[in-house]
Order: sequence, then C-alpha cells, then structure tokens
Amino acid sequence: MTSLARLKDRLLQRLVRDPAGFGRPIAKDALDREYSSGNWDHFFGWDELPRNLVLAGAINHHFPSTPRVLDLGCGSGRLATVFRHYPFARFLGVDLSTEAVARARALNLARMEFIEGNYETWRPDGEFDAISFNECIGYAHDPAATLEAFARHLAPGGLFFLSHFRFGAYAAQWRRMATVCETIHATAVMSADGKQIWDVRVLRPRPARS
Repeated sequence: MTSLARLKDRLLQRLVRDPAGFGRPIAKDALDREYSSGNWDHFFGWDELPRNLVLAGAINHHFPSTPRVLDLGCGSGRLATVFRHYPFARFLGVDLSTEAVARARALNLARMEFIEGNYETWRPDGEFDAISFNECIGYAHDPAATLEAFARHLAPGGLFFLSHFRFGAYAAQWRRMATVCETIHATAVMSADGKQIWDVRVLRPRPARS
C-alpha cells in the first residue's frame, strides 16, 4: 500500500468508519508479535483480573449448569483460567494468533480446547449457550454483523458476553451493536488507578429482521 493509500485509509477510518461504529481489524502477524514480545503479558496481571471475574461470573449466573461456552478472541487463555472453576459441558477458545493459542494450550486446562481461527470467517460446527468476545469485538470489521453471524450458533436462549475497553470508537461500536442485540445486563470495571475502564455487558440477539 502506498503512503497516499495509507493516508486515505486512515482518513476513511477516522471520518467514516469510526463514527459509524465499525472496528479496526488487526493483522495476525501483529497479534503474534504482541504475544511473543511479552507486551500482552499484562492480561494475566492484577488489573485485568476483575473484568475477567465479572465476565466469567456473568456466564455462570445465566448458565449455572454445564453450559457450552465459545470464547472468541480467547488470547492466551485468561478467561479460561477463571472460568475453569465453574461447571461447563464444553469450553472452546478461538483466536487468530498462533502464539496466543500455543500459550493457552500450554496452560493444560482440563477439558478446555483452544484452536486457531479468524472469527471474521471461522464458524463453529455446533451450538453454544454462551459466546464471549473478551476484548476483541473492536477488531471486527463490523461488530454488529459479527454478532448477527454468531447469533445463528447460539442455542435457544443463548447469550453474548462482552468485555470492551473504553478506547477509540467504543461508544459508536456499542451503538452499532445495539441495532442487532439488546443489553440485558451491563456494568463497568475500573482499574485501581482509575485510568482504565472496561464495559462488561450481556447481550441478547434481537429477532431476525425480515
């Protein structure tokens, strides 16, 4: 891509896509670098623990008896390390990063499976009661379309569980997602220094539009 084309793309993102609630996709090699360099080791740190506890607890609250859980953008397995203490029938983590999946598998979490996949194109072969997007929905080209696509893989009564950092066009992305899902529970989690805030929400798909 030429410098002029890159400039045009950045302007389109800032002036058109961001206000409309579109996401900012990230390349696989960029994700791998973040994990292999140690830049994202902080996901296992203290400040990241509370939002993962809330997210895992929300899933257990709605599905206390052996749910099937699909953890999209599972990264190196942080949510899984928390959710393993709850009962579940199946837990499948999916991430674009080869490095992240390798790290998640290295945790050797019993009965938890981790595979490589791009949620823009990858689709599961079955239904799930809970589908989580843990700090990854902002990377979707169209967050609303992504939710619509995965709503087809929710079991009857199934729900989405999202953690979304307040950064960039996050508010517009929530508005866009609200066109296809309704929020049934919402809370916010703040870091100890008050500089980071995550929105954690439980979403129910709206009836399919005819």
